[in-house]
Amino acid sequence: MVMKVVELENLLLVARRVLDGMRKGSAAAANEMRRMIPELQRAADSGDSEFQELIGGIALEYLKDYGTAYYYLRAAAESGNASAQRGLAFMLFEGLGVQKDKRKAVKLFEAAAESGDRAAKFNLAGVLLRGDDATRDEERAVRLLREASDAGMDAASRQLGEIALAENDYFEARKVLSLAVGQGSYRALMNLGMMCRDGIGGDVDRVQALTCFLKLLDVGDGDGLHEAHAMVPEMTDQEVKEAALKAGRVSEGGVLIGNRRKYSY
Repeated sequence: MVMKVVELENLLLVARRVLDGMRKGSAAAANEMRRMIPELQRAADSGDSEFQELIGGIALEYLKDYGTAYYYLRAAAESGNASAQRGLAFMLFEGLGVQKDKRKAVKLFEAAAESGDRAAKFNLAGVLLRGDDATRDEERAVRLLREASDAGMDAASRQLGEIALAENDYFEARKVLSLAVGQGSYRALMNLGMMCRDGIGGDVDRVQALTCFLKLLDVGDGDGLHEAHAMVPEMTDQEVKEAALKAGRVSEGGVLIGNRRKYSY
């Protein structure tokens, strides 16, 4: 039975919502996606490029079924689907299930980036930064990273911060690392926390620093807690409480305050 346009749109909306849950580690979402796969594949086989990209992406990212990924991503890429072009480029660049073809991969990254795909811009920037003398183009890479950052990509913002740190541009580094953290980057937390703690690239901001260190606990990184214990003696109870609340770690804030009082006598 041929599905109506509205039915396809609703199915795609649901599938993308379920996929977002999978990316967050939801087992329930993974089970739901397994149930939906046959229906999604029928839509992809009908020639719909969005479903082809979806099935190809799932096969590439989660199933590691590179044959299926290549088949559907190539079909969608040929239709001009930017996400599929980027996925296919990644497979060709890394040689996943296909022979490596970096030249073709770069062309696909270029096409996807020109269509506005922020992840393709990030990937292409990485190629340009790692290239040899003939292909390296740091100026263009930074421009692409800024475009991806402006589009809300935290990894691009974090990399801009790391580039600025390497160039000793501390004001710029702190600005873009703050942006990265605001966009959800956990990998930018330690650098931003230390800059705020030490007053690098701006004023000392112990509340923001402690917030960053405590936020690292969300991803099981205990290094932030070590840094937190070291700086709490210089903070008021109210500052610690504020930071803990911002980090969503109220109980840990109470422990930090209690330990400081315990060992201050």
